[in-house]
Amino acid sequence: CIRDREMTMAVYVIVADSARARILTSDAGVGNLCEQRDLVHPESRLRQQDLVSDAGGRDSGAYGQHSMGHEKSAREHAADSFARELVAEINKVRLSGDLGRLYLVAAPRLLGLIRGHLPKPCQDLVAGEVDKDLVQHSIDDIRSHLPASL
Repeated sequence: CIRDREMTMAVYVIVADSARARILTSDAGVGNLCEQRDLVHPESRLRQQDLVSDAGGRDSGAYGQHSMGHEKSAREHAADSFARELVAEINKVRLSGDLGRLYLVAAPRLLGLIRGHLPKPCQDLVAGEVDKDLVQHSIDDIRSHLPASL
């Protein structure tokens, strides 16, 4: 997977779940995918109670017991944080001039978070999306979910 930097810009494929992302590249339309990086977000792997240092209290009011938790769970916050990290990585590659086209492969919830944080210049480079969690799959299987010509 050695690339000549003088060649055309690369096609990037980000394959992610809420705790791990694999960054794959391809140089040409039908080229093989090569894994460039494997990013892990340890906070997303923790249990909910391990993520919250000060859990919300309980209120036994006139209408029964109510949870006084946060609007956004700690697990959702961790996934959002990881989505922001992925977007920062994508934007860094875009700014380097190496990003030609981008494919996003992620479970629907994370895909929505990534979309929500992508700046317009990165959105313009998204050539396709696959709303499936394939991060544990082989590169060949991931490739089979993408268009024949990248």
